[in-house]
Amino acid sequence: MNNTKKYFFLLLALLTSCVLFAQKFTASVNKNKVTVGEVFQLDFTINASGKSFTPPSFNDFNVYSGPNQSSSVQIVNGSMSQSITLSYYLAAKKEGTFTIGAASITVGTNTLQSNPISIEVVKGNTQAQTQTQSGNQNQTRAQATSDNLFARTIVSKSKVYAGEQITITHKVYTRMNLKGFQDVKFPSYNGFWAQEVGRNAQYEVTTENIGGVAYNVVEVKKAFLFAQRSGKIEIEPMEVQCVVREKSGKRNDPFEQFFGNDPFFGGMSSYKDVLYTVKSNAVTIDVTPLPEATKPADFPGAVGNFSINAAIDKDKVKANEGINLKITISGKGNLKLIDAPKMTFPDEFETYDPKTNENISVSEGGVTGSKTFEYLLIPRHEGIYKIQPNDFNYFDADKKTYVKLPSKEFTITVEKGEGGTSATMPSISSVVKEDVKMVGNDIRYIKTGDIILTKKGEYFFGSSGFIAGFGVPPLLFLVFLLLRREHIKRNSDLVLVKKRRASRIAKKQLAKAERSMKENDKENFFVNVLSALYNYTGNKMNIPVAELSKEKVVEVLKEKNVAEETIHELVTLLDECEFARYAPGLQSGNLNEVYSRAENIITKIEDAI
Repeated sequence: MNNTKKYFFLLLALLTSCVLFAQKFTASVNKNKVTVGEVFQLDFTINASGKSFTPPSFNDFNVYSGPNQSSSVQIVNGSMSQSITLSYYLAAKKEGTFTIGAASITVGTNTLQSNPISIEVVKGNTQAQTQTQSGNQNQTRAQATSDNLFARTIVSKSKVYAGEQITITHKVYTRMNLKGFQDVKFPSYNGFWAQEVGRNAQYEVTTENIGGVAYNVVEVKKAFLFAQRSGKIEIEPMEVQCVVREKSGKRNDPFEQFFGNDPFFGGMSSYKDVLYTVKSNAVTIDVTPLPEATKPADFPGAVGNFSINAAIDKDKVKANEGINLKITISGKGNLKLIDAPKMTFPDEFETYDPKTNENISVSEGGVTGSKTFEYLLIPRHEGIYKIQPNDFNYFDADKKTYVKLPSKEFTITVEKGEGGTSATMPSISSVVKEDVKMVGNDIRYIKTGDIILTKKGEYFFGSSGFIAGFGVPPLLFLVFLLLRREHIKRNSDLVLVKKRRASRIAKKQLAKAERSMKENDKENFFVNVLSALYNYTGNKMNIPVAELSKEKVVEVLKEKNVAEETIHELVTLLDECEFARYAPGLQSGNLNEVYSRAENIITKIEDAI
């Protein structure tokens, strides 16, 4: 116990120089299922200065070593954190399930306790017992099992209202030497509108304690989802190929035995990178429709927490002068899906469709920002007018009720305009008096110079020009009617129209991709290629947008007897483009090749259907 106190006096001295962080005292093990006599590691970690450390009782275990002290420092985005870890190496004495109780430590005037950990001990084999007897404290080589490398999809809520924000996080948990990812397939989030949270080019590694076992965790992707329909919607699993560095098995290499893993002596040659594919869990979200009984008639589809502000740039104008009315909706929620408020203006005002500006950001806290609708109003008559307040309604999912926010009422004074428009005169906005600007154009002089004369007795009536003038127009009119009838007939079947235009629309989309390729804009390049492929297959095979997914495309292509090779090429290209789009830091490959493959696939499908 005296040695233990010495360790923590040293711990206190080290941590007093560090920035004060939230006090956290945790216990973890490298495995919570062991065989009798198998050595495992128990860690107590604290991120604050402490004293008077008291370990739990180890009556059911043999203590081979400990406490062994180590410290770590992390600097993330300029913020530094430091932690101290005390480790024990233990081995169970007998079979059963045992609980390692809480350790305690004093931080300031508070006494912190670690979490208890349950250890399941099963009957051991000869090899494990031999290792125990020899006192070998080294961990056995990590094996790629579901216990030490797996993925998870985590959602903040599994039951929400339509349009309510959900946080979805895709993570990879590991206790192996994870070096990176080679391929990541994210779900398509069908049925949701998604906003992805931006992240740094390099993945950040944190630690999490699951069932008493500490894991290194990489957050591969985080996004906010907003359900577009009610019912149970399943989010597909994420599939990721993990690159894990492992020993190559050259255990008898004399150089490695002598020099260890020093790369100067070629120690690294005994390691190799191995690919492991892990798949996260699927998640089902139960989406409840918004209450219909109390839904306002002009509900714009806003779900979240918002405020509204309305303003005009002037309240006194002359007739025919423009007024700008800005209505800004700010807050947190599905801002992008909010429609323009339906305003009622005086009949004497000429109005236009509102111009929409968005200032929306996606951060760890959610989707926030503002959306501004700018209305241009032109009063045509003098007088005093009022713009009535317009109620903005949104649904508060936390309170489970609709919230009404009234906007301001505005009074506008319109004076007589320069054009002489008055309250008693009708408004003829298209007729405007103008001054003569260019003599010779605005007013023509009497024509002079050479003119064409005709002989006396020759008339246009009865001439070939006269006959043609009367005969050709009816014929042209008949041709026009026939062509018009055929055009209406061809366009009456929307399915055929979409099918006929599928190739042309895809070419336009690929042209955008080509421009992005020339500008070296890789992100937009892959977005445009994906859009071209999905739009083409959706239009060509009449797949509704709501059902447009990779699986649906494959299903319909098979029904159309398209060659398996072509379907495989399409799916492979979609996967590559989706990966490049969602993992821009891992983009690779020749863009020209991707572009050519997309053109070739569309041509093959066009020939097959």
